[in-house]
Amino acid sequence: MFKRLIVGLLLLALAGFGFGAYRTLTPPGHLYINAGHFGGCPKRPSCVSSLATDDMHRVAALGYSGDSAANYVMLHEVVERMGGTIEDEKEGYIHAVFVTPELKLRDDLELLMLPSGRVDVRSISRFSYDDRGSNRARVEQLRQAFEAMP
Repeated sequence: MFKRLIVGLLLLALAGFGFGAYRTLTPPGHLYINAGHFGGCPKRPSCVSSLATDDMHRVAALGYSGDSAANYVMLHEVVERMGGTIEDEKEGYIHAVFVTPELKLRDDLELLMLPSGRVDVRSISRFSYDDRGSNRARVEQLRQAFEAMP
């Protein structure tokens, strides 16, 4: 009886680990590059977006002035300096993946540069329910670094 319980718990742990590994290694389908628009934030707190309407998920968009192509190059550079790996990009859009240091979980950062001088941003954890503010902190770090560029 006790042996069955241990085996059952081990199988449950393996299934949980497998599901977690799948979720964090598989790029989500709700990205702008796939959907053609920014996805919303789920109810969990591990997402921020400049298009969110609620306080828990809302973050200010980035802004720029001048040549959009030059600003795009600077934005790209800032993302890479911060440790992001650019996975996709197309006409003013950047999708980068950041890996958390401790658990090696993946977070997706999306940036969409609009001609109006606005850069919409969305940062979301693939697996974590509560990211302890890391996505919000990443966006604010990105904002500071981008604004500091010459």
